[in-house]
Amino acid sequence: MPPKPRSKQSAKTTSAAPDAEPSAPAKTLPPSDANPRKLFILPKDATPDARIVTLSNPATRTPNRYFHCPKHGFYEFTKIAAPKKSPRSWLIADQGVGKNEEGVKKGDSQEESTRSSSSSSGYIAKAADLFIATPFDPLFFLLPVLQPKDAKAKSLFLASDDYLDAMGETSPHMRHLFQTPITRTLLERRMADICDHVSAGQEKMYRINHDKVLAEFLHKAERMIANGLPASMEEKFVRTALQKPVTSVKEETDISRVEAPVEKSGAEPMILADAADVAESQSSAAETSQDSQSSFDSTATASTAATSISIAASSEITLSSPKIPIIDAPEGIPHLLRLRTALTFLTSSYLPPTLRTLITTTLTSSTTPNIPSFAPLNAHLAALATLRAEQAALRSISDNISRKRAHADDDDEVAEARAEKKRRKEEEDKKKRNESRAVKQLKKVDTSGMKKLSSFFTKK
Repeated sequence: MPPKPRSKQSAKTTSAAPDAEPSAPAKTLPPSDANPRKLFILPKDATPDARIVTLSNPATRTPNRYFHCPKHGFYEFTKIAAPKKSPRSWLIADQGVGKNEEGVKKGDSQEESTRSSSSSSGYIAKAADLFIATPFDPLFFLLPVLQPKDAKAKSLFLASDDYLDAMGETSPHMRHLFQTPITRTLLERRMADICDHVSAGQEKMYRINHDKVLAEFLHKAERMIANGLPASMEEKFVRTALQKPVTSVKEETDISRVEAPVEKSGAEPMILADAADVAESQSSAAETSQDSQSSFDSTATASTAATSISIAASSEITLSSPKIPIIDAPEGIPHLLRLRTALTFLTSSYLPPTLRTLITTTLTSSTTPNIPSFAPLNAHLAALATLRAEQAALRSISDNISRKRAHADDDDEVAEARAEKKRRKEEEDKKKRNESRAVKQLKKVDTSGMKKLSSFFTKK
């Protein structure tokens, strides 16, 4: 006899037992903030009058956030984001969080510790972006107003107040910054560094000088490459661009070992670098590039706790290391390529399009000894491009030959089958040509109702 199912009434009675504890209500998370907070790292020696202001970006002419300190000048915010493959988040809390446990240890009452814990709150930022205030040259703010909007227009001598008023029209916050004597003196001093100036009574008149602007940017580029470019820029724009194509590979060479080229000047022995060592050096260089060259001990905004970080200075890339292959190029070519890479980065990031074109033209056409010539670099890159094109053509030919050799046996079998088929067809055609006219007509006769001739010769 099958067992009886449990009745609904008994189930209700069991669920409504008097000893059952009520279930805790489900906790609901608060809605996401439409304007989430951000974590800023500011200079520790900033004055109380320092503010975050909105100024016009020199290159794009769009509003952008900057940090201004009346004592130390301008700062731009450099964003450091977590990699997309490994998401991160920030937990930001004030000093009151965790006071509950400390209060109990010190003998505080339970009521006071609970009240302190409830009054303190934390904040979780979904994106683990960090904004570090790095020094910014106010010269970049002056260049868009010093250079006329029309490239063919002639620059005129104007007073410093005229240029500063033009800056105030594009950036309203800049007008309030002019009221600080230190900021005004800093702007006028940077204006004198890149302009020709004449005295008109007791007032100075300024006009932009493109040669001085170019010299200033060359100085900045030299400082940028003094301690080595970041590992990603060095690998992508310098080493990859100067790498020579492999012209021949020996069969007995191990695939896991790569033969590094030696500089032409050297009597150094050939360096053999293992592929695993090369990958390890690249990963270590990538980690080094994430470090900054300066140390910041700073406080964040009011919504965040006091934060201090110390970033070790990145060491200069030593080309003599056995783990890093030496660049096989004439002397001075790698330096010129690094210099041009740094100049391209600076001009595209901080110069308006009109002035960027003028500076590039001056750099290529100037014959001043102080300005380096990039003609040897262009000739070397053109030779490498020609060599790569020839190597690609040879590689395509060798690939075609290897494919033909791989299918050589299959081609022989196919050729034999075709020859046999052709031979049979020729024999059939020959028989058809030798048949008489009577045989051809007999083939056309309808013999569907007739008996075959062999049926008359069968045994009874």
